[in-house]
Amino acid sequence: MTPHLPPLVVRRLAPLAFLLAAGACAPSELRDDTPGRAQAFPPVYNQTFVPGGGERRTWSQIQAEQSRDDPRPGTTARPRQAEEPQPRANSRDTDSRDTDRPPPKRPRGSSSPPPDPAALPQPPRPIPVPPPPSSQSATDAFKRDLIRPEVDRMRTDDAMGRLDPLGQRDLMKRENDLRQWGDPLAR
Repeated sequence: MTPHLPPLVVRRLAPLAFLLAAGACAPSELRDDTPGRAQAFPPVYNQTFVPGGGERRTWSQIQAEQSRDDPRPGTTARPRQAEEPQPRANSRDTDSRDTDRPPPKRPRGSSSPPPDPAALPQPPRPIPVPPPPSSQSATDAFKRDLIRPEVDRMRTDDAMGRLDPLGQRDLMKRENDLRQWGDPLAR
């Protein structure tokens, strides 16, 4: 007696079982001889896969045979010389030369000459921006305004004889800083 499975489990497992069975039946090797190129042939409806045997044919040969067997109005058939190999006089010599020779190179790109670079539109040139004005003078004025009241107090104390030698040294250093920062009242 088999246990009864809930319908939700069956609905979830049925697609997985189908995909697993389809994957087991799928051919082991599928190959596209011209990847990335759109094919101008009708789609393939029947495929026969013979594992490990049979004649190897390229995808373009299979499509060419199908278009030859089932021509539709509006589609053009390929010329026969591209599909069927031409008879050769000495097949042993030509086979060895064909395998050594690479396939012919197809020219890429446009056949027209490149355009004149002077005729192409040029990107706009950037307008040079003048450098920002220096903020050094504003910084010096700020430093002068910050230190000037202290220097004035120290000068008053020095005139009254209240500054010791270390204070006099600090006053001289601060006066020197004021001169460097452009104070017109510095001694």
